[in-house]
Amino acid sequence: METFFYNEIYNNEKEHWWYLTRRKIVHKLIKKYLPKREGLRILDVGCGGGLLSQELQKYGKTVCIDPSTEAVNFAIQRGVEAEKISIFDYKKEREYDCAVALDILEHCYDDSVAIKNIYNLLKPEGIAIIFVPALNCFWGHQDVISHHFRRYTYNDLLNKFKNAGFKPITQSYFNFFLSPAVYASRKLRNIIKTTPQSELTNNNFLLNRIGKIIFGLEYYLIPGIKFPFGVSLLGVYKK
Repeated sequence: METFFYNEIYNNEKEHWWYLTRRKIVHKLIKKYLPKREGLRILDVGCGGGLLSQELQKYGKTVCIDPSTEAVNFAIQRGVEAEKISIFDYKKEREYDCAVALDILEHCYDDSVAIKNIYNLLKPEGIAIIFVPALNCFWGHQDVISHHFRRYTYNDLLNKFKNAGFKPITQSYFNFFLSPAVYASRKLRNIIKTTPQSELTNNNFLLNRIGKIIFGLEYYLIPGIKFPFGVSLLGVYKK
């Protein structure tokens, strides 16, 4: 990921409609699928701006890892234990009750190895909460500056976790309601060749408010409703 993007995440993730609702969904999934909600050991794979890791500490000990110096420093500033290391090199057999990897696997050249490493890091009955970008029709400048190798289909993600030994608990596309607007916006930028530094820079107060309302609806519907398509995919898998 481009270095400047870590700064944008750190400065915007608290109130930006995408990051705010995404964090709320993670908390909902943890509360639903982990019967014990305190004293947990949680691994956050990919620090981002560190805010999610900070919030996850209320469930127990949270550790985050990231190969980026910028991301690790932001997490440390938020009071989180963080280590500069990739998921490929981090070895803590059967250490964690939960691993969270939000929009991380698409950055991995060999995502199957990354998924298997996540499996090995979990205790028996531990869960992995995974978010990834979905469907190549949504490919755009954001994927380029984020250094994505791929976007996923439903079956792509499902099969890779099954092959690693996981039992799927739930999986669905999401960011469904805003997907027509995202599709149109990205295709228009491709046509007129506008390339803002990131989509965060175009997020004014009104757009952010609209995003919170529309995307926020999905918080109440997930994981009960399975959307037929969307800009992203989420899954919860058990070891």
